[in-house]
Amino acid sequence: MAKSRYADATKAARRAAMSAHKATAAASDAAAGAQPSAGAATEPARAARDARRDELTHVDAKGEVRMVDVSDKAETHRIAIAEGTILMHPETQAMVLQDRAKKGDVLACARVAGIMAIKRTSDIIPMCHPLLITKSKCDIAPIAPAGTPAENVPEGWAPARVDGQVGFHVLVTAGVTGKTGIEMEALTGASAACLTIYDMCKAVDRGMEIVDVRLLHKEGGRSGVWDRAERQAAAVEAVAADGATLASAPVAVAPAAPAPAVPAIAFIGYQNSGKTTLVEKVIAELTRRGLRVGSLKHHGHHGFDIDVPAKDTWRHHQAGSKHVGLICATRWAEYADTREEDEMSARELLSRYNDVDVVIIEGYKTEGFDNIVVARSGVDRLRGKSSLDLVDGHTLALACNEALARQAFDAGFATRAININDARAICDLIQDHLA
Repeated sequence: MAKSRYADATKAARRAAMSAHKATAAASDAAAGAQPSAGAATEPARAARDARRDELTHVDAKGEVRMVDVSDKAETHRIAIAEGTILMHPETQAMVLQDRAKKGDVLACARVAGIMAIKRTSDIIPMCHPLLITKSKCDIAPIAPAGTPAENVPEGWAPARVDGQVGFHVLVTAGVTGKTGIEMEALTGASAACLTIYDMCKAVDRGMEIVDVRLLHKEGGRSGVWDRAERQAAAVEAVAADGATLASAPVAVAPAAPAPAVPAIAFIGYQNSGKTTLVEKVIAELTRRGLRVGSLKHHGHHGFDIDVPAKDTWRHHQAGSKHVGLICATRWAEYADTREEDEMSARELLSRYNDVDVVIIEGYKTEGFDNIVVARSGVDRLRGKSSLDLVDGHTLALACNEALARQAFDAGFATRAININDARAICDLIQDHLA
């Protein structure tokens, strides 16, 4: 079986990069400034720093600026993730969240501005190549008030900052299949989103600050993967190995989640979106094509039954057995009771899937799996949320009807849209991704 397009290590690095904004600016500075004592520059310390070039690629032999010739470079799939933060008065943040700004919906406008900036970067950065963007996503999260414990941060919010300031955190993902990188597009998108928020709120708060616009992660091309979170961790480890003392607080680096043993594709969507019906068709079609398929279902309720009532093992469980196993010549099964706070992680269970070529997951919207967003309509009836909000940097396609596909196009989403009833096309996409 061919490996996934991205190595497992690359996927873990992307997950770490997308959560790197949880490290505070002060902690990040500590990592950037952490250096071994004079004369003690070890190999790990050197590895933690970025390699330096002897020449600037945008300057020719005469010292004149130029656009780099990429004619002979190979086309590869490239991803870049960048972030930015805009800090403001708490009342200004409340005004935005309550949609009281005189110019209109601040965050919706900023998201569109971020996506537009990704597409038009070559118009404002002189030596950037025009790119045919394949992925553009701009997420904006309000920053929690000072002192909010991590476990109490509302869903969809960024964690509180050490300095207590509030505002909005912007996370931009850009993708392209081409001959040159897309880092500048991601950085420009993050900058434009922050600037748009400033523009729409400056009438009430000219003291807003835009800070920490920086690249978190890139992959693809000759230089491969670059990840800020990994370099922060490497810098801390290198200094610790030399016995040096950090000048300030240690860096809070989000640990990378373990990668599945085999490629996994999640089908995510709101309730009654058609996930189960589509997953059933996809499993059948992939099996027909000769792939060994595994599956995993996330059950959102507090209990479920997988054994047949009145069977022996069911009676064991009813009598009080907390971990039930069943084995015969052609299959085996087990299930165990856990406390709600000890729910088994999806990746822990997936580590046991070593006898299949691909795992099809139903659910796990927030676990960072490569995914296909399933939606029959634009707005979830129970929650009133847009299905397009589920599209993120891991989304391969949007499986939907024609109306939602047009809505996604009009909103600037570069994600591919596939007819929700076309299981063959979706399986073609999965096989292309695995290859």
